[in-house]
Formats: sequence, C-alpha cells, structure tokens
Amino acid sequence: MTAQQNIAAETKPRRLPRYTSYPTALEFGTLDPAQYKGWLKALPDGEPISLYFHIPFCEKLCWFCGCFTKISNTMAPVARYLEILKAEIDLIGQITGRKKISHIHFGGGSPTIISAPQFRELMARVKANFDLLPEAEIAVEIDPRTCSEEKVKAYAASGVNRVSLGIQDFNPAVQEAINRIQSEELIAENLRWFREAGITNINFDLIYGMPRQTLGTIAETVAKTAAFKPSRIALFGYAHVPWLKKHQQMMDKHHLPEQAERQAMFDLASAQLQQAGYKAIGLDHFALPGDSLLIARDEGRMKRNFQGYSADPATTLIGFGASAIGSLPGGYAQNSPDLKAYAEMVGAGQIPARRGLSVTPLDIMIREVISHLMSHFAVNPDAIAAQHGIHYDFSRERADLEKLSAVGYVKRTGESYQVTRAGQPFLRAIATLFDHYFPQESSNIIDRCVHESEG
Repeated sequence: MTAQQNIAAETKPRRLPRYTSYPTALEFGTLDPAQYKGWLKALPDGEPISLYFHIPFCEKLCWFCGCFTKISNTMAPVARYLEILKAEIDLIGQITGRKKISHIHFGGGSPTIISAPQFRELMARVKANFDLLPEAEIAVEIDPRTCSEEKVKAYAASGVNRVSLGIQDFNPAVQEAINRIQSEELIAENLRWFREAGITNINFDLIYGMPRQTLGTIAETVAKTAAFKPSRIALFGYAHVPWLKKHQQMMDKHHLPEQAERQAMFDLASAQLQQAGYKAIGLDHFALPGDSLLIARDEGRMKRNFQGYSADPATTLIGFGASAIGSLPGGYAQNSPDLKAYAEMVGAGQIPARRGLSVTPLDIMIREVISHLMSHFAVNPDAIAAQHGIHYDFSRERADLEKLSAVGYVKRTGESYQVTRAGQPFLRAIATLFDHYFPQESSNIIDRCVHESEG
C-alpha cells in the first residue's frame, strides 16, 4: 500500500488514478504529526477501526513490482524493523486507547518473510493494544515461495482467516520474464496447508499485460486458477512505469502486449472466470457465491479503499510501518518511506507520519460519489450530495456524462447514471469527471477514455 507518486512528466503518459483513495496520494503534502495525533485522539469511542501493517521486505525482487519494498538476504534487518513496528503499535495505541478492530491487513513487500514466532509476537502486540471483534477479518498477503506449513499454523493460531496468494501467472515463460518462478505444485502445497489449518477464505492475485503473456497463457492461467477454486480473485492490469520503478527496466518492453491485446486478455479472463462460476465484482474482482465481498456488493455495502474493494464497515484505517497510509475522518496520513527515518522517529517516541492531506466536506462527498461509481458502475451524484448536506452544481459533470451517453458508454435513468458494458473498460476515466484534482482541461472525456493509460 504505497502512495502513488507524481509521474506527470511531459514525456510520460498520463496514468488514470485507481481511486483507492480520494483525493489520491498524488495530492499529499507535508503533514504536521501533531495534526495526525489530533485526528487519532478524535476517533469516536465504540466505532470499529481497521489496521494495516506494511512489511517492506522481500527475499527476491519481482521485476513487475510497483510496491515499496527492500530486498533482504538476511533476517537481521527484518527483526530490527519488527521491533520498531511493535513500538509504533504501542505509540499509536497509547494515543487512541483500546479501539475495537474490524479488519487487519498485512501487506508488503512480503509478510511471509516474517518467521512464525515473529508473526505470533506481532499479533500479540496488536492484541495488547486493541480489541479484535469476534467477526474481525485478519488477512495476510502471501508469497508462496516464502510460505511454510509452520507459518500457516502460526497464522491460524493468531486468528488469520483470509490470505491472498500472489499468483500473477502460471506460465513458466512469463514467470521467467518477470523474475518470479513458482511452480503449480508449490501453489497446491500452499493451498493444502491453508485449508488443513482451517483458513478457507483464499484470494488469488493475477496480473495481465505482463511480458510474454498472450491470450493463450492467460487462458491457461485462468483455467488452473479456477481448478484451485479460490474464493476470490483479483485480476489487475500491469502498470509499466520504469521511470518510477527502475527495476522494471529488467523486463524487455518489446514483449509487453499492446493496449488492445491487454483489453482482450481481460475480457477473455473475465468470461472464463464467469463460466467457471465466479461473479464479476467492480473493476477487477471476481468471487464465488457466498464470498463476503460479493454479499457486500449485493447489499450495497462494498466500497473502495487502499486494498482495492472492501466489505469492511470501518471508516477509519490506521497504517503502521514505513510508507503505510492511514485514512481517518480528518484526512490521510502517510508514514515516512525511509526506513532509517521511520525507525529514528518511532525510537524517539514520535509519530512517523510526515505526509498527508486534510479532507474537506466536499472531498468526502466526492469520495463517496467516486467510490459508488467504481463499486457499482452507477451513481446518482445529486442524491449523495444531498445525503452529505451539500448543494453542489454537477452541470459540468453531467455535460460530459451526456457525451459518454451519446457514444453508448453511459446510460441515464432519471438522475442516475449507469456505466454500460461498453463503457466499463473506461471506468477509471469516467471517474475522473468528478475528480476536482484531475486536470479536466487536459482532454475531452472521449479522448480520455480512448487515449489515456489505464495501467
């Protein structure tokens, strides 16, 4: 969960926001830690919150990766980091008091780099400062290459009830091209460990648009994925940003599929997954009937957050660890991504958040408009504005929506707008219409849908 960075250079294509937050991390500026402390102190008693823990270490570098992480060949830096992370938990816990927790997410990097005893100790420190609700979801991102049966048992004993396996692609040639080799047999072994331990809420993360992928390799990967029957699947588009992530230069850009082929890959995978019994959710997720995210979508409770789509009811997320971002009623706060600076600040008893943004009532209203559009392919902006007690003139947005309606990307029913099947590939571009921070004069909405990068 690393903040996006400003990559808007004249020689680089504009990249459309994924809207896992609004305003996006592009708008973050310097944040006074005292302000963040005030936000933490102001959290209402009795209202559940969510926690995110960033583990910024991996044993090997995946060349496609866009996350904030460091390669570590020894466990010493990881052990030192975990001591600082536990100190931050104590520090924040002293400020907030014993809040109820509805959701915990461990991301990275690779949380599986942590040993079984280290994970138990980390969860014990969390429980020493916060009260986990009985129905709380505790999720861990899994690198199958560094997972083990011992670690899985530690997860189960600590209350973990959902895992996300980084599959990406099953094809050996693609795996070699992205520097992530993991056999189908290894994935099967991981799944056996989790299911035998009682962790049956299993996500697969797949990526399309990577080097050496073809429609054939995508079909093969999706078929193998469906055979493993994970309860939920995320199908992400690869974002090639070598000017931002230098290691992506290790991949041959000539082996990257063109935009039309990328879309064909997604369409093929989507159809194949739905034929296998999965239900499409939002922009890029799929789930089997009975999955909590699908239920939340059908009940209108699904929302957009830093993990993508979420069924978590909490309105507050506190981020722990270097580069972690929190979302609170008062605004967003991001910890320093510099490991040394992060450690020094926490070691001195200081809140390590140094970047962020205060949100206005208008920001909060627009955030709900965009989240609803991204989650349900439909929105009634006037109704949402009224719910927030805001009188806002959406005439500019409506004019552009009418242009989209004329080309069949949007359908109007009363005061509501529904993104059609033809318009769904351009959902992020359509969402920019409501984004007050996105330069609306840069292009008309039709050009934005056709030409601006969805990566």
